Amino acid sequence: MRVYIPATIDELALQTSGQWEPGRAYAVTDQLRDEASDFDDDELVEAAIDAAAMTSGLELGSRVRVVIAADVSRADAAPDPATHPAAVTLVGRLETASVACVFLDEDDVEADVAAARDGDEEAYERLAERTLLWYDLREVLPA
Repeated sequence: MRVYIPATIDELALQTSGQWEPGRAYAVTDQLRDEASDFDDDELVEAAIDAAAMTSGLELGSRVRVVIAADVSRADAAPDPATHPAAVTLVGRLETASVACVFLDEDDVEADVAAARDGDEEAYERLAERTLLWYDLREVLPA
């Protein structure tokens, strides 16, 4: 099952240690499919990524939104519909080999992330309109 894990820049390096237990992620769950029944598969994936991105910036306090896409077994991802229709709770450590890619904002978004975290609705809307950039994990790890 592909999951989208909200993270911070600092957690990218921690992830490669094999010691990271992210706990929370988002995925295309049955509840998300039910609530967004007019969405196609690509739109459902985008909704899960967007939820993870906003969690990264607004709840985790990352300076830019960071989402780690990884493949885990369904047994390791329990749906958490009370949190969000796409929310899942992850069990255990995330293995580096399971990471498919990383999605990141461009650096020029830092001010909007901070403003949205402080309740600025216009900054939030600007973030919602932005598309995250795709990276291989090796491209974003500190040297």
